[in-house]
Amino acid sequence: MHLEYKASDAIDKRDDKKKLEMARDISAFANADGGQIVYGMTEKDHEPAGLDAGLDPKEYPEIWFEQVLQQHVTPLLEGVRPRHVKLKSGRVAVVVDVPASKSDPHQADGRYYRRHNFNRLAMEHYEVRDMFRRTTTPELKVSLSFEHGRKTQIEFPHQSELSNAIILNVTIENVSVQPAFHVFTEVWVDEGLNPAFALPKFTHVRLDPGPPKLRVYRNVLTSPPDPPIFREGDAAKHLGQIAFNVPARFLSGETLFDLKTIVQTPGFAKTEHWAMRTRAGWIEIHGPGGPWTAHIRS
Repeated sequence: MHLEYKASDAIDKRDDKKKLEMARDISAFANADGGQIVYGMTEKDHEPAGLDAGLDPKEYPEIWFEQVLQQHVTPLLEGVRPRHVKLKSGRVAVVVDVPASKSDPHQADGRYYRRHNFNRLAMEHYEVRDMFRRTTTPELKVSLSFEHGRKTQIEFPHQSELSNAIILNVTIENVSVQPAFHVFTEVWVDEGLNPAFALPKFTHVRLDPGPPKLRVYRNVLTSPPDPPIFREGDAAKHLGQIAFNVPARFLSGETLFDLKTIVQTPGFAKTEHWAMRTRAGWIEIHGPGGPWTAHIRS
């Protein structure tokens, strides 16, 4: 996700070049990972250096930004949201939230742009081709959680060396427009967490020698007979559950456990590293890319 700051004078409804420049910038964000553009703030070395005089909210209502994009960007951008931020002077800064596009790539002035680091670059042919290809390939996202979110308490029966069963919920979301008909999902769980009991939909298939040693659980969805996974806004499909116990020896101090998810469908594959931490009688999940996962993999 990208963030860029621009002075208020980057906006001028009487200057067609500036309107086109805004369309190029916003389409480049959409063609990359999305992000925010803040109009009304000066920048130094790619960092905010302070608010400027801002814009007149009556002259530049939020809908004006949407109209400029409708005129200059094709196909139409979905989910772009300009919003006013009031300044003490009564004028406004404007924050434009730009989600990453999941449809065909967007062009402004007949060209395709993307954001890379702090630069706006014209897209190469292969990049445009790959973006068109993603509209015919599912893109899936696996999520892990406990019953009430990413953290749950560890409870022990009287004089037991193993905790009560902790249930790990596995959900999957399709963030593309293409339905997924054949999906192969695996969840790899640190061997230090004791398997509790069998649950439907996920099957324990093997112990990976590691390091670290991980128990591999697998779910296979095939349509038919299973329903395909469609893109349904923020809705996620519940794939199943994995149950485990925490041994009492991990109650003292802090312990990190490794997790990994793998999801595959024709034309798409993704592997992500997660982590779980036990501390002070609680266990918490941390998603991919965080400091815990980096610590474990090192």
